[in-house]
Amino acid sequence: MRRLFVLVINVGLLAAGCGDAAVTTTSTAAVPQGTTATTAATESVLPFGGELQSILDQVLDADNAMGFTLAVMVPGHEPWLGVVGESEPGVPITTGMAFGAGSISKSFIAALVLQLAEEGKLSLDDQLQEWLPDYPNVDNTATIRQLLNHTSGVFQPNHHPDFFSTVFADGTRVWSDEEILSQFLMEPYSPKGTEWHYSNAGYTLLGQLIVEATGSSVSAELRHRFFEPLDLATAFFPTEETAPGEVAEGWFDISPFAPEIDADPDFEPFSQFPWTTTMPAAGGVFANAEDLATWAQAMFHDQRILTSESLDQMLQFVAPDPDDKRGAIVAGYGLGAMTFNPELFDGALVIGHSGGALFYGAVSLYLPDYGVTIGAAQNFDNDDTFGSILAQVVSLITTELEPAP
Repeated sequence: MRRLFVLVINVGLLAAGCGDAAVTTTSTAAVPQGTTATTAATESVLPFGGELQSILDQVLDADNAMGFTLAVMVPGHEPWLGVVGESEPGVPITTGMAFGAGSISKSFIAALVLQLAEEGKLSLDDQLQEWLPDYPNVDNTATIRQLLNHTSGVFQPNHHPDFFSTVFADGTRVWSDEEILSQFLMEPYSPKGTEWHYSNAGYTLLGQLIVEATGSSVSAELRHRFFEPLDLATAFFPTEETAPGEVAEGWFDISPFAPEIDADPDFEPFSQFPWTTTMPAAGGVFANAEDLATWAQAMFHDQRILTSESLDQMLQFVAPDPDDKRGAIVAGYGLGAMTFNPELFDGALVIGHSGGALFYGAVSLYLPDYGVTIGAAQNFDNDDTFGSILAQVVSLITTELEPAP
């Protein structure tokens, strides 16, 4: 399976209910309420850190392998951080390097929108036309909730036949949201509220809505609400702010996507074709593995990002159709959060979000039954390796730990 985890964010899953009869919620929050974190007076070293590092070392056997970074946070233990490989030839990966988090960005954007709803600055049932100008092929009566859970019907710009060749033709160009929405939106997949179709354009529209609702920028809101309070020291939102530290170079073969630009099957560097210059609200956040694990911990374990009511809404998952091949990966999708098929993890319940930014792959995961959070990222295009490593990490955790009482 070519994109076991990373392209989960670019293909259909089935989204949470949006108030229309055609799309209904069939399962509820996977995280039990009242399971807030307890911090031990003295944290000990994670006893199976050596085994985790041995799993990471397998990455170097993969084709075109570059680097991988992993953070595992277990209550009562110090965070375990591991790395393997290189950022670029001769430059080792370090735990402090930020990676493209891809569509994990959607969990940040969704949390921000839910906070604005808590503050009374908007309602999830507001229609798009109440906030933004009309765009071709966008139903302006779709609601904020439908944008959040991918039931607005709006087209996925990445599926436009000219998208990749146009974007990769000028790697230095920073695309405005308006340019993307005007140039790469074809007819809607379906009427709003009737079907689930993943769309980066929906979250691009949410980024614009955040600006309208706050009178601020997306980067400023992410920083003062999440990055700084949670001490996510490596996290940043490109195109609006600069990296606070080192960024791992990403590597990707663009020839299958844009052969007229580069037909050579070798990997190209992210710095030459920076993917985050398009639709940053949909996938632009960068962070290291520790910050991605911290984000999942704060959201799902500590439950200090959203009220219990908002978290319940975020975690209203809908199961994919049994005949949908994508159901082999994802059990359901909520508001900026997903729950993965337990068969991938020996029956363990895993929630959070994956992220694929072409040049990078990443996850921010939570295991509710164990209170464990995982952040992981790689800087090369091999998703079979990524999925295998994550499955082994989860298996080790569930073998070494007892479920939380």
